Amino acid sequence: MTDTAFPLDMVPTIQAAPQDYRLLQRVPLTRQDTTFPAAINAPVGDEAPLVIVDVETTGLEAETDRIIELGLVRASYSPSAKRLTTIHDAYSRYEDPGRPIPELITRITGITDDDVAGRRIDDAWVGMMMAGDPLVLAHNAPFDCGFLEARFPAFDGQRWGCTASEIPWSELGFESRKLEYLLLKHNSFYEGHRASIDCLATAWLLALRPDGFAQLLDNVAQQTVVVRAFGAPFEVKDLLKARGYRWHPGDAGSNKCWWCEIPETSLAAEREFLDATYYQGAERAAYEFRDARRRHRNAVA
Repeated sequence: MTDTAFPLDMVPTIQAAPQDYRLLQRVPLTRQDTTFPAAINAPVGDEAPLVIVDVETTGLEAETDRIIELGLVRASYSPSAKRLTTIHDAYSRYEDPGRPIPELITRITGITDDDVAGRRIDDAWVGMMMAGDPLVLAHNAPFDCGFLEARFPAFDGQRWGCTASEIPWSELGFESRKLEYLLLKHNSFYEGHRASIDCLATAWLLALRPDGFAQLLDNVAQQTVVVRAFGAPFEVKDLLKARGYRWHPGDAGSNKCWWCEIPETSLAAEREFLDATYYQGAERAAYEFRDARRRHRNAVA
């Protein structure tokens, strides 16, 4: 294992040329001696519950793969001030998937078959953690939402927000929205791919970027529209792709189409685009309005 201890013997060299070095700090919430509750900002008085979740799984498909670890952080935030105020606690629970964990997953997460053997996450406990209709956040909400709703009834119908896609990281000056990258850009590090640690790292990022958290809350409150463009001729595919549309080949429950998801406020402009792109494009399209309780489920099904 590579030695990652801070090189104290280099302090004189660093002092001589500080412009050539950057200091990284462990995300404070992930230190072993951290106790909860942990204050992030002063309470405002209108605090609402918030849950940050992360799952480690046997693979990428919620229909066929299984959860092996659930990380869950309970927190409070002020809807009026749009900021986190308190991290109440952090939990990590293993679950036996009933099959061997793939070697690749063990290499990535460090979770072994012995770690999960005979373990099962208590549904009643999850229900208690989800009490009070909290806002649920994840750094890849569609992924986590799919697994959690398939496994735990308590997640059905919850409001979700995605800290990766619903914060405009590129507009804020970042080239990637990966959690580790974003924290490194804020001079912070953590040991990733363990569920509760990832949750705490996400909470810390939101504490560091209250502007991003505020934009996340604004986006959670908005409706979006899934636009399904039917009947588009082949020759306009590049225009649709450049606009952000993705191809859905159709299945037993839906027809083939190009689709995208946009803010409700952009719908009029999108209809104009479709009409200008191919004959009666807006009229032939279908529109599905979604709020935070529906948004991060399969966008085409």
